[in-house]
Amino acid sequence: MTDHKEQPLSATTFEPAPAKTESVDLGSEGGQPRLVVIALATAAVLMVFVFFVLPQLVTPDDVAPGLIEPEQAASSGNIVASDSVAKDTGNERSPFAEARESALRRDAQEVLQSLLTLQESLAEREVAKWGEPIYGEALGHATAGDTAYRERDFTGATEEYQLALDQLLELEASLPERIKALYDTLVSAIESGDVLAAQARFSELTKMAPTDIRLIALEDRLAALPAVIAALDTAVEREASGNLGAAVEAATDATRADPAHQRADARLSELRTALTRQQFTDAMTAGYGAMGTKAFESAEQQFRSAARLIPGAPEPGAALIELEQARTQNTLLGLREQGTQAEREERWADAVGLYQQALEIDALMLFATEGVARAEPRADLDTRLETMPRERDRLIDARIMRLAQDTLAEAEAIADRGPRLQAQIAAARDTLAYASTPVAVTMTSDGLTDITLLRVRRLGTLAQQTLSLRPGVYTAVGIRNGYRDVRIKFEVRPEQQNTVAVRCVETI
Repeated sequence: MTDHKEQPLSATTFEPAPAKTESVDLGSEGGQPRLVVIALATAAVLMVFVFFVLPQLVTPDDVAPGLIEPEQAASSGNIVASDSVAKDTGNERSPFAEARESALRRDAQEVLQSLLTLQESLAEREVAKWGEPIYGEALGHATAGDTAYRERDFTGATEEYQLALDQLLELEASLPERIKALYDTLVSAIESGDVLAAQARFSELTKMAPTDIRLIALEDRLAALPAVIAALDTAVEREASGNLGAAVEAATDATRADPAHQRADARLSELRTALTRQQFTDAMTAGYGAMGTKAFESAEQQFRSAARLIPGAPEPGAALIELEQARTQNTLLGLREQGTQAEREERWADAVGLYQQALEIDALMLFATEGVARAEPRADLDTRLETMPRERDRLIDARIMRLAQDTLAEAEAIADRGPRLQAQIAAARDTLAYASTPVAVTMTSDGLTDITLLRVRRLGTLAQQTLSLRPGVYTAVGIRNGYRDVRIKFEVRPEQQNTVAVRCVETI
């Protein structure tokens, strides 16, 4: 920075001195005396003009005001012309010299005008606050140019003005970079929440780049900065208290106030990540808790929820595998317990089914293999024992009787008998006793019909015959020539009158 006061410049016109009257040689060979008189008179007039008139025409106004203080300009205005200029004004000057001096003066004034225009533009951008030391050096060259101009050293003045102009052009060329740096500093102050610094940088930027379109957005961001700071502070407090959901809401308010605030956006992203991680951890914890209590459906929901929260996270996948193993193990244990319970309750067919389900899950499961080997024979025996009383009428068949007797013997061979088996053995004994006790059956006929008792023997013709038959269902077939055959199905029971008539009475 510098203490130089900015002084706007204005060009001052410079009027050249009028050309001196040149002597005219009017002499001739014929009128020399007359010409001599005229020449002397002319010389006298020129001398009067040079010494009395010409000094009045040449004024000290041909000096240029420069980029200097008013006091300096006042003192410089009294500087006398250089020896060479004074010499020229005191002697006869040619039109060429006047024209050349006028051209040099115009060159200096043209450079000065460019310098003044550029200085005015930079002054509007408060160059004195950011252009040092170059701006001070440029003012120094301009002052030197003013001095040279007043001394009518227009070449020197042009050189100094040009040096000053070049330095101001250098400052002007540096404006984009300076504006960018100031913009970055302003944005940095907004991002860091330094309100005072941001306001100061914004004021500087409006001076340095008043037409920058970004000022509109920056002004809005600056106005929203207090709200952003307050929301971020609230987010910090809520995060510290462990309420990440409320912290996310506060950070969201900050981004709504200033959508371009990168720190607020980054903070929101951090809090969302932290909240997601917390929800993920809670879901995994709840899942393992549910799995520990064998609430497998709830555990699966929690693990899958965690997988959705952080896609690609390995923990949910591993937990689901562990869950499936626990579920399988629990199922096998359940089948084992149910199978054992079915055996205790003598539900042998159910036990076989349960053990087979376990083998479908794991064909090498030992308890299921042993269980099937143990339960299947008992299930078959149970079926046969249950069937025997319901089909006691079939025991009239000797083969079926032998199978029933074998079944009873097999059941009686079992030492550890449960209530069901004991009841089945008792029922089987009763059934065999019932089927083994003969019952008297009276067969009557006409003495002409040939009778055969199926599965027993041929009786032939008879009028009446008493037989000893075991209880059951029998079929008697009667045959007589010329008559239609008859088939009589009858049931033999100990507690009833067992009389059967077999006669062929329908002729053919």
